[in-house]
Amino acid sequence: MAWTGDPVWLADVLRAEGVATVEYPGWRERGHGDFGNVWGVVAHHTGASGSPGPAMIANGISGLAGPLSQIHLARNGVATVVAVGVAWHAGQGAWPGLPTNNANFHTIGIEAENNGTEGWSAAQYWAYVKCCAAICRKLGYGADRVIGHKEWAGAAQGKWDPGGIDMNAFRRDIQNQINGGAKPVPPPPNQIDEMAKVAAGWIGARRTKGELKTPDGKGRYAEFERGYIYWHPDTGARPVPLNIFETWAGLGWEAGPLGYPTKHHAVVDKVGDIQAFQHGVIYRRYGQPGFWVHGVIGDSWFQRGAENSPLGWPTSNEYDYDGGKMQDFENDSLAWNPSGAVRITRKKD
Repeated sequence: MAWTGDPVWLADVLRAEGVATVEYPGWRERGHGDFGNVWGVVAHHTGASGSPGPAMIANGISGLAGPLSQIHLARNGVATVVAVGVAWHAGQGAWPGLPTNNANFHTIGIEAENNGTEGWSAAQYWAYVKCCAAICRKLGYGADRVIGHKEWAGAAQGKWDPGGIDMNAFRRDIQNQINGGAKPVPPPPNQIDEMAKVAAGWIGARRTKGELKTPDGKGRYAEFERGYIYWHPDTGARPVPLNIFETWAGLGWEAGPLGYPTKHHAVVDKVGDIQAFQHGVIYRRYGQPGFWVHGVIGDSWFQRGAENSPLGWPTSNEYDYDGGKMQDFENDSLAWNPSGAVRITRKKD
């Protein structure tokens, strides 16, 4: 007989499966009402590599009250149980055996901290497998009761999570875990190699044999035809196109004020490239020098609309001005002084 009611056993079965498990305060009382019969699991990714954390999954976001799933799975493989009642995780969709547009009252949602394109570390992937296996084993079901959000809501909502996971292969690994025949956990995949696959459409052929250490000893990088891929344990692997790399190199690479890249670059068609780093963002128009924005001036510029604001793209880095700092943009300048004020100044000739 199917389990009916709230899955009050979640934390216990995850631990029994060997998953490092945290109980978020108040999880036993949190939920949008009580479950009906629990059919199985819906697998998700959060859409971001560094957030949201368990607190946001538990408490919700603007316009959507938490909990947003029952379990949050961190990149390091730690599962946090945030709710035992119904969570708003599935939305509209359909799948055989589930009532149309009503999976929330019949499935346990797992939100894995991942943007869907960065790849899956061995620690996170195999913890994901074990979480699903533990729940299915408790329910008395096989791995066919685990579906991806993209399978449930792809047609109805255009969802694509969990990105980068072949759900059929995922279910085979879950079934192996349920059967007690799971293969040994392989070593973590090389993240630079994995990112090279993601960026293969533009980055070109590899020029570096293997990878090289960064001077700080913490990171790694590899050179490709049209860019580089840098890895750091805090940021993961990120590709940097040559257009951005030249500007970053002029500032001292990762040892300079920007640090390591934290996101993929964005392309403004026929205009230029943009990429975020640990301590600022590089903007570079094609055929022109690149510049970086950060701090109070950067915040003010972003609040005004960044490159789409009347100020336009940056045309200088910050420089000393009247006891503070100034930065020039295409149509004006922003100045800062130690009082914290930022003002638009008339652009100098």
